[in-house]
Amino acid sequence: MARRSRILDQAIDIGRRELDFLVAGDVYEAERLAQSREQLLEEAVNGLSGDNLKQLADKLVEMKSLHDQITGEARRLKQSLKQNLTSMKRQNKRISGYSFGAGNMPRLARERFLNKKG
Repeated sequence: MARRSRILDQAIDIGRRELDFLVAGDVYEAERLAQSREQLLEEAVNGLSGDNLKQLADKLVEMKSLHDQITGEARRLKQSLKQNLTSMKRQNKRISGYSFGAGNMPRLARERFLNKKG
C-alpha cells in the first residue's frame, strides 16, 4: 500500500511538471510527461480493491484536480492555436489580394496558359 502511495506521489509530481510545461507552451515535453504519468497511475491503481482505493482517496482526488487543471490548460492552448491559425489564414488572404492587385500573377495561373510558340 505504501508503494502505491509513493507511486501516486510521483504521478502527482509529474502532473505538476506537465502543467508547468503546458503553461510554458512546451507541448512535446508535456506529452512525454503525460505518458509517464499515465503509466504510473495504471501501475498504482491496477488490481486495487475497493477498500484500498478508499485509503488512497485523498491522493486520487488531488490527482483528479490536477488532471482537470492540465485539461483546462490544454484546452486554452488549443483555442489559442486555433485563433492564431485563423488570424494567419486571414492575413494570408489579405496579402495574396494585395499581391494580385499589384499585378503579380500566381505561378499556377501562369502555367495554366498555353505557349503558342513552343
